[in-house]
Amino acid sequence: MGLFNNSIGPGVPKNAPKKKPFFRFWELFGNKFWDFFKINLIYFVFCIPIVTIGPATAAMTALMRNIYLERPQFYFHDFLNEFKKSFKQAFVVGILDILVTAIFIYSLFLFITLEKITTTDSVIFAISTAGAVLFFIMNFYIYPQIVAVDLKLLDIFRNALVLSLLNIGAELIALVVIGGYLFLAANYPIYVLPLVPFVPLAWLGFLSVFCCYPAIQKHIINPYYEQTGKKNPEIPDYDEQAIFTDRGGSEEPIDLKKSAKQSKSRIIK
Repeated sequence: MGLFNNSIGPGVPKNAPKKKPFFRFWELFGNKFWDFFKINLIYFVFCIPIVTIGPATAAMTALMRNIYLERPQFYFHDFLNEFKKSFKQAFVVGILDILVTAIFIYSLFLFITLEKITTTDSVIFAISTAGAVLFFIMNFYIYPQIVAVDLKLLDIFRNALVLSLLNIGAELIALVVIGGYLFLAANYPIYVLPLVPFVPLAWLGFLSVFCCYPAIQKHIINPYYEQTGKKNPEIPDYDEQAIFTDRGGSEEPIDLKKSAKQSKSRIIK
């Protein structure tokens, strides 16, 4: 679970040596390096109306999930489809994100402008900060669930709360990196902010999915398929027999005329 746990990605045979997540992260990051610029730009454009931040985040999360699962995709087409598909749930989450952020900024402004800070003021500010941070962490699990599972929004929130308490190590990695970026943005805005349409959002989105999506697989997706007996589409089945077998050197001569007559009624389209 998370950045430093072992996992097998799609396209890797079961018997092959397992890649350490740390190395797999950088391998995927390097392979998709230039694609992240495209995704970042698409995401930024769809976020411009502000109220569409939620659906845009869900759509970008879907792309990052596909990269994590090593699935082929068409970025703009798949982004637009997921934007429409997840709009209702993601719109609500996006509005909540905006409200929580606004309340936290307002409480921070009030706290730092107080002439005399009392114990009560400190407690209230600490509670509001903890609540905002917890909700921010829950976002690591809310958006991936919106695009990966078919659940009601209340169940998604409940799962996100539980997962945020089970996957603390991976969350800390994402939080440290995101916090570092916010620190740079706050202290060097003239250098960092102009890059927002092109670079950092997709990188941070991929990092959060890579760190936290394994927890969703482990505690939600995999148990569901194990209990129902259905094939898990996120786990490739390499035990199936190969479609084509190399039989070089063992062929027998074929009578082409006879074969043609027999195949007239067996045309496969």
